[in-house]
Amino acid sequence: MTSATTLLFFVIHLACIRAGNSSESFVKLECKTEYHGVYGQQLILECIVKPVVVDVTIITVTWKRMGAADKADDNLLEYHKEKMDLTPGFKFAEPSWNKKNMNVSLLLTNTKMADKGAYECMVTTDVGIATATISLSVTAKYKTPTMSSIPVTNIKENTDVTLFCNSTGGHQTGLIWWFDQFGSNWTRSAELVAKETDDGLFRLSSRFTVLKATSSSTNYTCKVLNVNGAKEGMASFVIKFVSRDLGRKADHLDNLSTTKWLTPVVVLGSLIIVLLAALLLFKRRSAQRARRQSTFPLMSGHQTDNMHDQMLGQKV
Repeated sequence: MTSATTLLFFVIHLACIRAGNSSESFVKLECKTEYHGVYGQQLILECIVKPVVVDVTIITVTWKRMGAADKADDNLLEYHKEKMDLTPGFKFAEPSWNKKNMNVSLLLTNTKMADKGAYECMVTTDVGIATATISLSVTAKYKTPTMSSIPVTNIKENTDVTLFCNSTGGHQTGLIWWFDQFGSNWTRSAELVAKETDDGLFRLSSRFTVLKATSSSTNYTCKVLNVNGAKEGMASFVIKFVSRDLGRKADHLDNLSTTKWLTPVVVLGSLIIVLLAALLLFKRRSAQRARRQSTFPLMSGHQTDNMHDQMLGQKV
């Protein structure tokens, strides 16, 4: 009995060892190793459980981001014995997933720049454990740019006009190129500012001044390029010059306005000149009269003395 019991125990132990060593071969996890996501879009990290046997039950599924600073936030999805723990923005790609479903792919509902990195998927079944690692990179494209100008409208000929071109959304510093309606590149005359935003994307702002702009060249285009020089967006802008009729009316109004304030000034100036002339003439006449009155008594006394001398001569 003792020998038989020992032999039975040895056989059972050997079977357990073999089962343990071969458990890995009963289940495999097939995943694509590299993915390239786009900012703001959905992305599926595909992983399929490939069991050797037919009837397999999944006990645990864990998706985690590797190398995170905070280990408590590593797990993005965790299923264990009918219980599910999900991080917002991550879930099973199969909406009605259950423990018999071998598709354990992870869905990113809104890919962000912070989602890039390495991911690990680990699946535990009733016949073994399988693990796979996936690398994810994330890119982002610039949005269609917007354009504006200063002055905005009713611009006169030979006026300096500053054009603005703005775009956001790129994951790296991009470029903005300027062209006129004839295809001439004016990028060297423009100023570009690139700033990284809180979400890890970039904002581009470019300013280009058209010196002494004329209505013979009104259309300008800005193109947004990524770091590799590929075009990601384009916008066109038309400088809004004042129409000829409006220009004539404006000149006419300016002339009327000038006439309105100039006429009273001329009239007032003329009146002042007349008054000054009259005052000057009045002063001259007053001075002449004063001189005449001052000389009259002297002349009268001289005549009296002559008559007195004549009367004395007659008496003698």
